[in-house]
Amino acid sequence: MHDIENDLLFSSSIKINYDKRFIRIAQDHVENLSLLAGANKNESLQFSLLIEECLVFIINKYIDCRTAAHIQIYFNVTTDRKALVQITDIGPPIHESMIPSFDITDESSEAGLWYKVVRELSDKFVFMNQLGSGWLIQIEKYIKNVTFRANADREGENGSPDKREDNSLEIHIRPATVQDVPALIDLAYMTYRYSYMFPDFYDGELLKKHIDEKLYNITLIEHGTKVIGAYAIKFSDASHISAEVGAAMITPAYRNTEAISLIVREVDAYVRTNPHHCEFFIAYAVTSHIRSQKSLSRVCNGFKPLMIGLNMVPKPEFIEIDYKAGGRESGLYVCHLNDRLKTRALYITAANHLPIINELIAYTGNDIDVLTEFSEPENPESQISVKRVEAAKFAVIAIEVIGQDWFSLLSKRIFAAIASGMESVTVTIPTSRPLPADMEKMLTDLNLIFCGLSLRSLDSLNLAYCLTTRPVDFSLIKLYEPVARKLLMHIEQSYCRDQVQE
Repeated sequence: MHDIENDLLFSSSIKINYDKRFIRIAQDHVENLSLLAGANKNESLQFSLLIEECLVFIINKYIDCRTAAHIQIYFNVTTDRKALVQITDIGPPIHESMIPSFDITDESSEAGLWYKVVRELSDKFVFMNQLGSGWLIQIEKYIKNVTFRANADREGENGSPDKREDNSLEIHIRPATVQDVPALIDLAYMTYRYSYMFPDFYDGELLKKHIDEKLYNITLIEHGTKVIGAYAIKFSDASHISAEVGAAMITPAYRNTEAISLIVREVDAYVRTNPHHCEFFIAYAVTSHIRSQKSLSRVCNGFKPLMIGLNMVPKPEFIEIDYKAGGRESGLYVCHLNDRLKTRALYITAANHLPIINELIAYTGNDIDVLTEFSEPENPESQISVKRVEAAKFAVIAIEVIGQDWFSLLSKRIFAAIASGMESVTVTIPTSRPLPADMEKMLTDLNLIFCGLSLRSLDSLNLAYCLTTRPVDFSLIKLYEPVARKLLMHIEQSYCRDQVQE
């Protein structure tokens, strides 16, 4: 399906067989939707006629088993009064040039009458060749008076389905147990619906397992006995070398209360006390807004930006936060060091990355020699690990050991990740030894762009490169810290340069 540029007021679809007996059902469906949008009776009948003419054309030319395949009809209404109807067709190819131009005096042109009718009734009518996915008929028609309003059935509820119940009760905080798992799943739904990128917050058994094994330390915010918020400290394993601060959620009705500041205070206290003696904490902040970035910058002595993953994950649906959902979200990787970095020298791939790398490291309060010496690998074989996050269509490919075959092996790993459905890939490169002299050029040949630094431990700071299969809209990436904005500028320059070269 093609993206609709304008904001949707609503969308609906119906699927029917390649059988004329279903045409009336599709007409009724579209007529009712157009009336719901605000169309008058005449406009509604025009929509009905458009659907009838198009479906008769599509069904008449279909040659396979008519009840084994389906036509899908999408009806969308946008804020600029436009109704967009899209009809799928997996029948024989459509050759627009071969549709006769209807002439009332020429009986042989009768087959072109339907085409003349639909073009005159619509504001825009096009056939779209979707190659291996068949064809799409797209109709645009403006409605004079769109009266549909989103959330009209919620008026008087302050825009929230989750009203505060008793203002006399106190908001308090406590650790979560496995008994709280149903409430946590409900909280994820109320905050994100089903768009949260980590599926464990929809999987009760998996969430219980993480809590039981003490890999997740989850804290709840309650209003009385009602769970209204939470955050989690996630450990990658039982060694507790590092932990991720994340999964912060507040139900919409409580976002303007003390709940958010309570989470920030509790996270600050946890990071300061560091009960498991983690070397560092990390967080992945969204970039569609800067709220979480500002909060993390105020925790203890501040989480510091290190990397930006372009189009890293699907955009979550932040319920009752005004921003455009859909597409993918770039992630800002930030860290809080609980000690100084132990590495004393860091080897990079190209001198042009030197200024921004020095600035990122200095912002963490460290001073490391960043060197541009080069050396060819001695090991014949490379070691490369791959970690996929299937739900987010995101993969991390880590070069553990650089061997003479690094380029061919990395290429295979990247192509395999993309072929398996990954839409964003981050590649990390060790920096403890000089890198191959032509590495930057070869990474560019793979469409990889330097995007910052990746921290594995206090003595292992890696280079990070990213690849995305979708175009990047840099104007949608919102950053709070000045050094993060400088990193984004460096990334955008590389990205635009590579686009020009292609």
